[in-house]
Amino acid sequence: MFKSKNCFVLSFEIAAIKLLGLVFLCQFLVNSNSYAGPALIVNIDSPNFRKILSATPNFYLDSKSRSPDGIEISESGAREFSRLLTFTGLFNTMDSAAFADIMTKASESWYTDSVVKPTDLAIWKAISAESLTLGMLSFDAGQWTLSIKTIDVARGEVVVGKKYSRFDKSQIIPIIRRYGDAVLKAYTGKSGIFNSKLTFVGKTSVNAAKQIYISDFDGYTSFQDGNPDLFVYDTQSRKSKKLSGIKGINSGGNFAPNGKFLAFTGSINGDADIYSISPNGGTRKLFISGTGLDVDPTFSPDGKMLAFVSGRFGNPHIFVASLKWNSETDARVINDKRLTYVGWYNATPSWTPESDRLAFAGYDKEIDRFDLFLMNPDGTKLERLTLRTGDNERPWFSPNGQNLVFMSNRTNGQNIKGVHQLYIMNRDGSNQRKLETGLFEAQTPSWSINFGE
Repeated sequence: MFKSKNCFVLSFEIAAIKLLGLVFLCQFLVNSNSYAGPALIVNIDSPNFRKILSATPNFYLDSKSRSPDGIEISESGAREFSRLLTFTGLFNTMDSAAFADIMTKASESWYTDSVVKPTDLAIWKAISAESLTLGMLSFDAGQWTLSIKTIDVARGEVVVGKKYSRFDKSQIIPIIRRYGDAVLKAYTGKSGIFNSKLTFVGKTSVNAAKQIYISDFDGYTSFQDGNPDLFVYDTQSRKSKKLSGIKGINSGGNFAPNGKFLAFTGSINGDADIYSISPNGGTRKLFISGTGLDVDPTFSPDGKMLAFVSGRFGNPHIFVASLKWNSETDARVINDKRLTYVGWYNATPSWTPESDRLAFAGYDKEIDRFDLFLMNPDGTKLERLTLRTGDNERPWFSPNGQNLVFMSNRTNGQNIKGVHQLYIMNRDGSNQRKLETGLFEAQTPSWSINFGE
């Protein structure tokens, strides 16, 4: 992952596209004020973790706002917020039927009062709700205003409260995603993922050409066709620039955290090594080399390390190099260390945002499957995340480190190899589910930096 705000790297090999990195700037003009209470840290890595039961009634409409548009915004906003919470794997959301009787007695004070009454909380506690989100819509001068708050029922406190003004009907989903990010941060202490973007390679049909796609964190939008060699693409101007077109491999580009330096896999006469180059172009420089291949470079977010794959001792394994920065555009390798010693073939390392864990794909020769693993940057505390679900490869952490997106050729969740699709899971390997891209095939995902609220 990298922090260059307007561009990403495109790199291609023969008959395959490799895309690493995207930052996509989302701008909104609707947030007017907000409140965030004390954080409620939900740690998915804790052995005591359990999902929070959440209730989100349809948003309240005042007397001037009861129109077909108002009803549509009320229902779609509440429905989208519930869907976002479910997607995180941290929440179970209650069906509206569970609190239908409660809402027949709802008063406007539920939405306007800054203090939650104990008698009101008791009503929600009685149906076991632990998190309650209430929204109120008003309409004036052709524009909508949403006041929304999320209450921790057990503590009786508002953990997030916001007001979004001067928006039209089409903006309700982006607004709810912004609000969802704020709620996720309140519960986990980390930024949400709902305004982040995925990039991946896909095909619309079995015989179609591979293309690059940009999608929402869970959706799908066509992007552009690919070109050979290594390119940097500006997401605002939608212009690309060739960085490296030397004959041979030019692939796997990855920006340093400062966005002023990138590493990629290059080859001369078939020998693959890791090179560096400026995002503005220029001459590539040899960065890491050795006997055998050196590929898949990825900088740690703190800029202190570079994980990569090397075959210098036989089969490909994960290595990590310690870096010394002489300037913003000049990093040197102090030393490197082999991290993996098991598995026939280990590849595509991916860092957590905190630079404290590495995910990677490893080939288990005994079962003829690629699976995903997690380890510390020194190779200790190795954990297996997938098993008996086809091949699982190309992991990439979400911007908040809570999830991993990856590609898998499992069929109906079983250990049968089919066509690659994108999947997501919690960082501990739980809650694995398919992302519906609408494509025949989807692979090699990466996840953008999130821009928060």
